Amino acid sequence: EGAFLHAYSPGDIIIGGLFPIHMRTNRTTVPGPLSCVEYDFQTFLHTQVMIYAIGEINQRTPRVLPDFTIGYDIHDTCGDVSFAIRATLQLLKNQSDPQSCLVPANFQSALTEPKTKAVIGEKYSEVSIAVARVVALSSIAQISYASTSELLSTKFKFPTFLRTVSSDKYQTKAIAELVKQFNWKTVAIVGSDDEYGKYGSDRLVDIFSEMGDVCIEFTDILPGIFPQNNSQTHARLAELVRNINKSSAEAVIMFTKGANVEFIMEAAIKHNLNRTWIASDSWSTSTTVSTLPGIEKAGDVFGFIFKRNEVPGFKDYVISMFNGTTNAILEHYLTLNPLCSNQSEENSESNCSLLNSPQGSKQCLYLSCLASYIDQDDSYSIYLAVQVIVEGLRNLLKCDNQHCERSANFTALELLMEVKNVNFTVNTTHISFDHNGDPLLGYDIVYWNMTESKQGAHIKTIGEYWPDRKIKVPEDLLGKMNVTVTAYNCSKTCKPGQELKKQNRKCCNDCVPCADGEFSAVNG
Repeated sequence: EGAFLHAYSPGDIIIGGLFPIHMRTNRTTVPGPLSCVEYDFQTFLHTQVMIYAIGEINQRTPRVLPDFTIGYDIHDTCGDVSFAIRATLQLLKNQSDPQSCLVPANFQSALTEPKTKAVIGEKYSEVSIAVARVVALSSIAQISYASTSELLSTKFKFPTFLRTVSSDKYQTKAIAELVKQFNWKTVAIVGSDDEYGKYGSDRLVDIFSEMGDVCIEFTDILPGIFPQNNSQTHARLAELVRNINKSSAEAVIMFTKGANVEFIMEAAIKHNLNRTWIASDSWSTSTTVSTLPGIEKAGDVFGFIFKRNEVPGFKDYVISMFNGTTNAILEHYLTLNPLCSNQSEENSESNCSLLNSPQGSKQCLYLSCLASYIDQDDSYSIYLAVQVIVEGLRNLLKCDNQHCERSANFTALELLMEVKNVNFTVNTTHISFDHNGDPLLGYDIVYWNMTESKQGAHIKTIGEYWPDRKIKVPEDLLGKMNVTVTAYNCSKTCKPGQELKKQNRKCCNDCVPCADGEFSAVNG
């Protein structure tokens, strides 16, 4: 805990990487020195995907970039804007003269051309927005693998930003379509005070208002300090749990980052809330949340995640002890989790829980167990980002399988223009960018099956959504989840002498005595 993690490998062309290997800092409202907390082993795996993809490009036969090798410069941002900016400034330095000042003496002069020609990251929209402001100074292509905020599509503000995931513009529409398919009429929305949660929840409110037949019982925007373990957060969490508990909402949509959701779901389990939840992409496939003890007490979970795929060869690479390669971030991880001497399959199955054990517990690591935690969303998006940069380089340097016509003496701006125009297929994924730097990729709809796995929920794909097509959900599930008596009739039926009327609850009619001169003779 607390270490600033960094891995570097030299090359003719350097790709930067920004990852929240630690999920947050110990920042409070009081200024002072900061350290990183909450090491995230899945983000550690994400850094290794980038390293693996670059190594695979360098070693592929026939050669992809025959006359060049690609290096990497990967930094831990700790999920913090300030740390991310510091790491980005390191990437912008001219590495041939690292002591030189980044900002020229003459303000009119251009910045020195950095050795880093493209950057992959960051994960969180709030951090990517800050990074995008800085890398634009040097016209460096920034490709995020998980930042989905609609704001980042604004090219006037973020001219060098692209991503290998779809914008929240489509995700929020997909969520609304699911609500419509299940005939749910009341929802609650939980967002957060950051660019991802605030824009997403605001967009949902707008869509449901336009739909006209879905009532939003409440919208709760969590403060930025929410996941911190203090009395203020506990009071805020207790208030949210009370609101959910007394709510008539048929679905609670949580459009916020995983750290916030983990906190809320622990409370949902404790209080046995047993609700229906809709997960945004930030936590819909989170093993941290889905393996919480007692997760089945929280209720049903549906979620959206951009189209998933396996990174070809990566699982075997991990099991083979990373093919004998090493890097500073991997070495740090193996210091925390030394390898078990006996790497047999049967031993690893019973010890997978070690990944949820406290860091530094010195339990040994089974590589096949670690490999079972490789996701198919962020990992694949990182892999795509590397392929996009390489395709841009091949076009820019005019390469075939034998040689490249141009030298490595090119500018980041030249590469950016080529990357924006790529149009190719990686495995089964066709990728190109629109004028906003957004790809047109669909979503998988996932469902958390609480009975199929010994270790928490088994997350399985049950449907899909494409922006230009109809949502697909299994017919049997539609029948099971479809509500024919809507939540507007929360009491369902009233006794003789009563009628349904709106009282204090926003989305709910209650049974009240009939007005003078009126009667109801039967249940209704």
